[in-house]
Amino acid sequence: MLMLIILGAVNLEVSEVWFPINQNLRHLILVYGLRSDKKLSGNVSLSITFISPGKAEFSDVVKQKLPKSNYSIIFYEGAVGWDSVEIFAKIKGKGINLESKSSIQNFERVKTSSLILAYQISETDSSALFRRGELFIRPCFTCVFWGEMFYYLEVLADSPFTVIGAVFKEDKPILRISPRTFSSSSSVYSKIPLSDLEDGKYRLVIEVISPKENEKVSLEREFFVSMYGDDVASFIDYVASPKEKAEFEKITTLEGKLKFLKDFWERRGLEFYKEFRERVRYADSAFSTKTLRGRYTDMGRIYIKRGKPDEISRVDIGLQDKPYVRWFYYSGGGYDYIFGDPVGTGEYILIKTNDPEEARFSRPTNVPSLDINRETQWRW
Repeated sequence: MLMLIILGAVNLEVSEVWFPINQNLRHLILVYGLRSDKKLSGNVSLSITFISPGKAEFSDVVKQKLPKSNYSIIFYEGAVGWDSVEIFAKIKGKGINLESKSSIQNFERVKTSSLILAYQISETDSSALFRRGELFIRPCFTCVFWGEMFYYLEVLADSPFTVIGAVFKEDKPILRISPRTFSSSSSVYSKIPLSDLEDGKYRLVIEVISPKENEKVSLEREFFVSMYGDDVASFIDYVASPKEKAEFEKITTLEGKLKFLKDFWERRGLEFYKEFRERVRYADSAFSTKTLRGRYTDMGRIYIKRGKPDEISRVDIGLQDKPYVRWFYYSGGGYDYIFGDPVGTGEYILIKTNDPEEARFSRPTNVPSLDINRETQWRW
């Protein structure tokens, strides 16, 4: 469930994610995203109250210091039962006074996680937000996709069950998801192609059917399809001017973000945009480390900005035993880049270059994307 609450210039986005612990408890993760047209900073207090029928009311408080940014996230983790829960939250801080109300559904015999929509699910993306077993999941809380979308679901059951689903446009099913049957508790995930869908608002409905228990669990999530709205389109760090970056960071609504990005990329042309997307996807696949997505590494940045090097070689410049990697570009200025891995982390750092633009570059601490920043991750 995603709620958008606007109070003045601050937009509060609330998402609930849960995973089964056992037949009595689920692990609940609450994600509170704060967007503002001005940079927020300082200490904030998150007060949460949980109310379930027939149970005593429970309250908790989380305190956190926000970095100076237009977008910050507050996380809350805890365990709750499988009955229905009303969640009341208050966030207070300097220039911040927000309230939200949300709820999560009750379950009977067949228990499931929440339905997670993701940009990527793989066994190698170790810098992704969620890790479930051997899988790394990069969720989309704003749920804007283009080209493809992944979904993830965990089912806790001691008898066979079947998973079916469909994508709806308004009330009309336009894309069916093939049924899959499992013998007992399992993780269910798949990629859904979206390339044939027009830009707009859609709804994914997934049903878990247990014949033995004579029970059906239905989960659904709304999502948007937009050529200019996914995690690549919103990654404008290396392309936008300082003025454009500042303008983008100040937008507090999803609709405003999407309009900005559509105008931003159309000014640069479709061919430029397609090439940019290919470079970002390649950087993520080739240069990601255990803690950093490929697009944020030095090699990833240079590749996105300059493309494939004209010449790649290994050189020894005498500073360490490990060889350095040299990228050279004959065109576009004859730029030379030398990368090294001085501490053996697997991430090659830019050591030396004749590119004056790189001399002025500094890594952002917060990424102006539609989703979470690159530095936060849960692991179990």
